[in-house]
Amino acid sequence: MEKDIRMNRQDKKNLTRTKITTVFINLVHQKGFTNTTISDITQQAGLSRGTFYVYFLDKYDLLEKVENNLLKHIETLSTITISKTVSWLDNPSGDILSTPSSPYFSLINIFNYLGNNRFFFQTLLSENGDKQFIYKMNCLLDQLFKKLYTNTSDHILQALPSDYTIELLTSSLVSIIDHWLQKANPETPSDVAKILIQSRLFAVYQPA
Repeated sequence: MEKDIRMNRQDKKNLTRTKITTVFINLVHQKGFTNTTISDITQQAGLSRGTFYVYFLDKYDLLEKVENNLLKHIETLSTITISKTVSWLDNPSGDILSTPSSPYFSLINIFNYLGNNRFFFQTLLSENGDKQFIYKMNCLLDQLFKKLYTNTSDHILQALPSDYTIELLTSSLVSIIDHWLQKANPETPSDVAKILIQSRLFAVYQPA
């Protein structure tokens, strides 16, 4: 009984946090982060200011938590992709577009997540959103690509100096993600993952 009560309380907290977050993103999309106030959020969410402050310090804290949650999921999915990429580069086997152990299917998972949260990403990456968000995405991918270099055999990635290759990979991938997210009729996650795999950007994934 006590456990059920605790679960119900937690469910209610999660629902309230989700409501605040959803209303916040909608307002940022409509009027921009700068023009969005806590009063706007609480009024549209049907909550008191006191309830808002139970969950967040202010709108900047709310923005940071929303972004950190999105980036955390991207990091988790990208880490899996990097692990599969390293294994594939060291020992490519079979068709990269049909072999379950290849990075292709992990890329699909990343774009599935981006697509499922498209409105959040679109809003944060727009002029109304946070100008620092795209920088945060760049930093995250930069760190992940550095791990790729650290864990990959020297003979595999040697066409360019590592700092230039990492910069090219990071900036290009962020631009592609942004482009895909903003399209009115975007390709499916599997199609855009295939485009990446077959592009010069990810040509290093192809076995010799």
